[in-house]
Amino acid sequence: MAEPGEIALFGSGARRTIKGGTGSGDVNSRHVTTIEEGLEAAGFTIVSRPWLEAYDRVRDQAHQDFIADIRTEAAERGVPAIMIGMGSVMPEPEYSIPLDVDAGTDPETAVYVLARTSGEGSDRTPEAGDLRLTDTEIRDILTLNERFEKFLLVLNVGGVVDLSPLGDVGNILLLSQLGATIGDAFTDVLLGRTYPSGKLATTWAAWDEADQIGDFGDPDDTHYREGIYVGYRFYDSVGKEPLFPFGFGLGYTAFDIQTRQVSLDGARVSIDLDVTNTGERPGKETVQVYVSVPAGRLDQPLQALAGFTKTDEIAPGATAHITIDIDLTDLT
Repeated sequence: MAEPGEIALFGSGARRTIKGGTGSGDVNSRHVTTIEEGLEAAGFTIVSRPWLEAYDRVRDQAHQDFIADIRTEAAERGVPAIMIGMGSVMPEPEYSIPLDVDAGTDPETAVYVLARTSGEGSDRTPEAGDLRLTDTEIRDILTLNERFEKFLLVLNVGGVVDLSPLGDVGNILLLSQLGATIGDAFTDVLLGRTYPSGKLATTWAAWDEADQIGDFGDPDDTHYREGIYVGYRFYDSVGKEPLFPFGFGLGYTAFDIQTRQVSLDGARVSIDLDVTNTGERPGKETVQVYVSVPAGRLDQPLQALAGFTKTDEIAPGATAHITIDIDLTDLT
């Protein structure tokens, strides 16, 4: 969007925006700028307040029930409630709230903010409202994607969620958990005052297609039987295509990468590259180098990330010259 205007805002993270994780992944702040507040401060008119207020009531009731269940379990087990509650994360509730926006408005833009909290002491679970989406989240996201000319799914999450039911959604922003001014940062990206330029540090896959080797989440013991086949090394080696691969990321422009020269000096490989901005907006690109190691007595993945670098901002039509150095001893 070039200028603020009317916008339809939905989702658990619109008002309950998560700035950080649990435990040491968070700090106390006097105030956190939510997505809703960031949009309002920039001059947007939010036309979906009835939905947001209805969701607040659903979420508040779900939280009361969640606390009551913890207290009941603690009483049955004869332990303090904090022993049950510590590390427990309430899954997002199902809801039955109509998506109608205020009468008399016809915004062309809608945003759905999907939020999940996670962090120290709270392992993820493959349940609806946590790693998986709830039925109502799937329903509303797909409905908004079909109904609105401009629709953006925002992921206010600290870890992966299973996006496999949302294959038709074309615009997804991984906002993550950016701290106390997260709402302002999001609005700057939405208005094009800045731009996304990050790459995924995690493989995003459907839960049913994830690496099931090992016994993850065992409260007593975990055996790492997957060996070297962790994350992208597993998917690349077995030929599986995840939803979004490690190292993937788009922005508001595109780049062409050309190799100028590869040189060897002892055990150091230097790769000289030209990175050209072929789009119409400024941007930054992260160039990644993957290496395959010859087969030997030790098992090896198909390929592994050996080096990377991020360019400075490149203007439209301009070219940046970069060098990525790789020490071959790091690959032994």
